[in-house]
Amino acid sequence: MSGQAVGATPTPTLARQIAAFARQADLAAMPAARQRRLAWCFADYLGCTLAGSTLPEAASAFVLTRPGNVRIPGHAHGLDASSAAVAMGTLGALLQWHDGFSGGGNHPCTAVIPAVWAAADGRPLDECVAAIAVGYEVANRLAAASHPAQTLAGTAPTSSTGAIGATAAVGRLLGLDEVTLAAALGIAAFSLPLAALRGLTEHGSAVPLHGGLAARCALESITLARAGLSAGDQVLEGGADPGMLAVLAGDPGRLDPAHWDLATLDQVAFKPLPACRHAHPAIEAVLDLLGGGALEAAAIRQVDVHTYAVATRFGGAPRPECELYDRLMSLPWTVASALVHGQYDMVNLACTDAARAARVQALGAGMHLQVDPAFEAAYPRSFGARVVVTLADGKQREGRCVLAYAEPGTPGQYSPLGSTTPLLDEAGMRAKFLRLAGLRLPLSAAEGLLDAIFAGTPPAP
Repeated sequence: MSGQAVGATPTPTLARQIAAFARQADLAAMPAARQRRLAWCFADYLGCTLAGSTLPEAASAFVLTRPGNVRIPGHAHGLDASSAAVAMGTLGALLQWHDGFSGGGNHPCTAVIPAVWAAADGRPLDECVAAIAVGYEVANRLAAASHPAQTLAGTAPTSSTGAIGATAAVGRLLGLDEVTLAAALGIAAFSLPLAALRGLTEHGSAVPLHGGLAARCALESITLARAGLSAGDQVLEGGADPGMLAVLAGDPGRLDPAHWDLATLDQVAFKPLPACRHAHPAIEAVLDLLGGGALEAAAIRQVDVHTYAVATRFGGAPRPECELYDRLMSLPWTVASALVHGQYDMVNLACTDAARAARVQALGAGMHLQVDPAFEAAYPRSFGARVVVTLADGKQREGRCVLAYAEPGTPGQYSPLGSTTPLLDEAGMRAKFLRLAGLRLPLSAAEGLLDAIFAGTPPAP
């Protein structure tokens, strides 16, 4: 005889366990360093959203919007809650400068923070931040349980795990009872946006919306659950049929919500550079190479990038239209841009110098990408790259970088471990925020916003 013993207490479903965690999580018990990292998660994403609102590509964030009463950072007009979630999720991702969870390959911010913002309705900042912490932990634990298998199977974990994390976050914020929140989590697992990784590797211009669509899914799942609807009790873990975690190539056995302690926040790293995470080690390898002196682009005969296999999936060159996301998701373009400009920063993102843009395009088109066995064996615990530049005279220059993504960050340091420049310590994070927010706000207003976040007072939209 198999199954539950007669008279035994039934094991709660995974949705019920996650709902219980979301309701009971205690932020006051978190170490001070973790609480500070959480505050930076919120501030950094607001900075990315404000900066994204200044870009021509920001128009894509508002294609699906409808008017309403929710104001989002950088946008003057009110939107309804679902529209606000999609738009804010999109704006914050446009520059590819947002945070990421090292142990799951996901960006929890793009779904969790917009969903909480859209649902906040004037609630105190501390309640919103507590909800964000819960959403990050849920999304990150689910991502870790399917990493790197989900990515290797061809789906992007940001939207799939983000929809469920954002549902937990909003449920916490609204004070849903355990039964209703569990139903909402099941609906989110049933209806979440399953983003094909192929869209990312092709750099599709609709792809930056996928985090915002996950945030919208969370709001809709909450609405349906509050109306008494359900998608089933075991949609996450499955039963006789596979559950959503199996579809995501995940393992429910790696999940134990009763022992979650918000520790995944320690592995949230912040990007020092605006680019796809899989391009970062190669860009930093170029910066390491350039430490030996500047190069003339015309003197470069060949560029070889040795890295891990997933990074080579982002090996397509951008299309001639010079669209921002197309460039930032291209490993050849980002490496070529760093070589041509002699640096990698906001200045690389401008496409106004036609001659320089043509040199970047040409250098990227001829780049050789190779899988390095050592870097491949180390993925996903670390992301490594080695860039070798062969000059016209046959001489070679080489740079190397290994980002130790699987290690928890040390207090006061927010860059991925192994990153060399620019270092995101407390001063570096503040400088990054002011630079991003300052693209939309006067410096004094940006400073006031950041100070308000860390003082625990509600920030103005």
